[in-house]
Amino acid sequence: MKPKLRAVIFDIYGTLLKSAAGEIHPDPKLRALIEEAHAASPHPFPEVDIREIHAALHPQLSPQEIERLAMDHEQAANPVSGMPGAAETLRRLSAMGLVLGVISNAQFYTIPLLEGCLGASVTELGFDPGLTVLSYTERRAKPDTWLFEVMRDRLLEKGIQPHEALYVGNDVRNDIDPAKRCGFRAALFTGDVSSLRLRGRSLENCGADLILASLGELPGRITG
Repeated sequence: MKPKLRAVIFDIYGTLLKSAAGEIHPDPKLRALIEEAHAASPHPFPEVDIREIHAALHPQLSPQEIERLAMDHEQAANPVSGMPGAAETLRRLSAMGLVLGVISNAQFYTIPLLEGCLGASVTELGFDPGLTVLSYTERRAKPDTWLFEVMRDRLLEKGIQPHEALYVGNDVRNDIDPAKRCGFRAALFTGDVSSLRLRGRSLENCGADLILASLGELPGRITG
């Protein structure tokens, strides 16, 4: 791949973490409040901070109790585990001198869950702490290009051009399309069939620069 890559940015759910949940929240009360918040947003793909939703349902609880409730609820509704090869791949990429970051539809508990599943902190795994762009902090979710635009600006501040960054995700609509629209190169991760989202397209016309059957092949694919 030319020019040389300088950064690799990852999706989390379905890419670094195996996740059983879909895009619709299973709890009807939470889902109703989330839908209300989405309807009030000016953005086409809005996001909430799930702590505010739980707080609306349980106003008697403290902020600490709300966070604990939200985490317990998430772990029950959407159990996750580390994707095979994720931690080793991240360490190999970091050792190669690549800058690592994250763009994800995510909540406050996502990074702690990732660290727990992969057995190390994000800094130990090689991630740049300034290159974490999560939907709940921006109040906008993929496939909105906003998250990628934020990352693009942060990379430019480091002197890294968009075409020098590769975005890795499992969803053609949410990951590949917006990444490409913002000038990134893109890799579609197909290693977890239950998480793969082709959205009616084939691998041949998914728009990705790379198709990855496993995370472990990524270091070799971007240097070979």
